[in-house]
Amino acid sequence: MLVAITKEQKLFQLQREMSHDDLRQLKETNPFFCPQCKEPLLLKIGTIKIPHFAHLKNNACDSFFSEGESAAHLLGKQQLYSLFTRLQLPTVVEPYLPQIQQRPDLLVTKDDEQYAIEFQCSKIAGPLFQNRTNGYQVVNINPVWLLHTPNAHFKTVGITKISINHTNAQFIQTYKKQHYLITYDVQREMFYYVSNLIPIQGLQYFGVIQELPLTQQNFPFFIPKVMSKQTFQMIFTKVLMIRNTTLRSRLFLSKKGVNDSFLRAIYEMQCTIFKLPHFIGIPVECSAPLPVPNVEWQLLLFYFLQCHELTPQSMHLKSIPYFLKWAKLDEGKQMVQAVDNYLELLKKLAIENVHSDILEEQLIHLLYDQLVAFG
Repeated sequence: MLVAITKEQKLFQLQREMSHDDLRQLKETNPFFCPQCKEPLLLKIGTIKIPHFAHLKNNACDSFFSEGESAAHLLGKQQLYSLFTRLQLPTVVEPYLPQIQQRPDLLVTKDDEQYAIEFQCSKIAGPLFQNRTNGYQVVNINPVWLLHTPNAHFKTVGITKISINHTNAQFIQTYKKQHYLITYDVQREMFYYVSNLIPIQGLQYFGVIQELPLTQQNFPFFIPKVMSKQTFQMIFTKVLMIRNTTLRSRLFLSKKGVNDSFLRAIYEMQCTIFKLPHFIGIPVECSAPLPVPNVEWQLLLFYFLQCHELTPQSMHLKSIPYFLKWAKLDEGKQMVQAVDNYLELLKKLAIENVHSDILEEQLIHLLYDQLVAFG
């Protein structure tokens, strides 16, 4: 922790500018106490972690004050405090909120609105993430989750293929149609924006990574600009390349032969596996993260339509659960919505079957509007 109470009952906060010599003198002459449990604290002045306070012994207060927090977490809190100080925003470090029994890393006030800043440097389970988010909202505090930059892949500036696991995917934010992830690297004092996320399959995305120095950040944090249609077209080309790689693996690794429903569908519809139309295997809204590749469920949908003498125009929303059960696919709400979004796209393109012919430019235009454009 970075805050403590002095014997005069005043709040004391460790600052980045304090020298080790000054801190050693403070340690020798001033006792410090926990703001919550009032027990004595030890001022640790080491060479690995930045100076911080810790309880002398384990107690029930540990769960509120992140005992054993990482060096990155401690340093990140100090750096973010410096940011809000520069922006002249009232900020409290590690305040305890008794009404919800939570303690954000920082509590920032701007324009009469309060923001709980949570700089997350470790894994957090989904239920706990949601409970803490809900807790802040109950007391009209806006939760702002900031993820510590996980690895070097998140620092590859430009168009990047990236994997975002389920834990980190919790931090994805949405502004209108744009999905983006903000991370912060304490070593470089740099924000990394993974923006304009386009789902590929599973936990994989294409995104545009941009960096923003701490000294140039504002608050509320900047929202990245929407990608251009030209950039989206480049990503679409890469998506099709990955689709073909997936198909190649599917063909050579499958051991089911004619019992493989996907390969059987290709055969029955008289398609060529490496020359599928460019409207099969595409990202659509709600298609991430689905457990099955887009190319597989989309081709099976066309096979379903053929077997039941249907078209995208004649298939009703109520038929989607039946299709999913027929194809032995996940029947969850997200999958239903992804199929519905895909059918709507096919209707707008006037596609009747797997052999329909449309211009790629038409497809890209509609996909851009569905996935990217603010409208």
